[in-house]
Amino acid sequence: MRLKHEAGRKRSLHKAWVGVLFVLPAVLYFLFVYTYPFLETIKLSFFKTRNGVETFAGIKNYVKVFSDPLFWKSAQQTLKMTIIAAPITVVLAILVALLMDKLPNRRLRNLLQISSLLPMTVSLIAASLIFSWIFDPSYGIANRVLQSLGIAKQGFLTSKTQVIPTLSIITIWIRVGFGATILLAGLQSIPSSYYEAARIDGASPVKMFFKITLPLLNSQIILVTITEIIFSAKTFEQVYVTTSGGPVNSSRTLLIHLYETAFKYNKYEEASVIAVCCPAGDQRGAVDRHAQKSGLLRGSRNDYNKEK
Repeated sequence: MRLKHEAGRKRSLHKAWVGVLFVLPAVLYFLFVYTYPFLETIKLSFFKTRNGVETFAGIKNYVKVFSDPLFWKSAQQTLKMTIIAAPITVVLAILVALLMDKLPNRRLRNLLQISSLLPMTVSLIAASLIFSWIFDPSYGIANRVLQSLGIAKQGFLTSKTQVIPTLSIITIWIRVGFGATILLAGLQSIPSSYYEAARIDGASPVKMFFKITLPLLNSQIILVTITEIIFSAKTFEQVYVTTSGGPVNSSRTLLIHLYETAFKYNKYEEASVIAVCCPAGDQRGAVDRHAQKSGLLRGSRNDYNKEK
């Protein structure tokens, strides 16, 4: 009996170690790729480096960043883009998922699903270049269509008021397919008996949608919403390729501000503060530390204030 107990214990320990070995690569990856750079970023945000000498600065870097109007303007533009892109993406994803779920032809449904996911296979830079051509104020196809309808040319990417909605279109186009796929999986898991019982009770399609479909899709909708908020807050490539934050900083997002603060003006300590405050930029610590050690922090720091 004792021997059986010992053998069972050894088997349990063996399974436990096998499980640890399977999980270990992911844990190490997370520690070295995410946790370590983030901790380095936090550390660097509290220091100043002059002529290769690192000194503790306390919260001076934070005070400097938070007193910069351009930081708050960048945060405002990021929030504005998120408020526009995320809700519209979720609503369109629900509509596309419902359409795919109701299609009787399986091949047509699969074709629509693949088509909706195709934008995700396109590089963000390539997609941004395509849309910059579509919305070009001089020869873009969007303005040609508007003119054919008797509507005057629009600025799109060159207009202060239109640039954020225009950039949001790129994000929406790329992300709708992902959300629709997640929601379609949720729709297909809802038992058909619920709808049959509702039809017998005389419920309309609209009532079934709000009383059955939406409540049972709650978890998937929350997941898609959180994912789209994060993606919208991380907007960088679309802005950098199409407008570089213009016109007159009207599309300058937090990541654009972070990038230019670090790599254009060599203000790595202040960039670290932005990275700590911006969840989308929390992996810049390794770059900051590399720049600090390689002496890049000795670059000119006057251009930034002059441009502002």
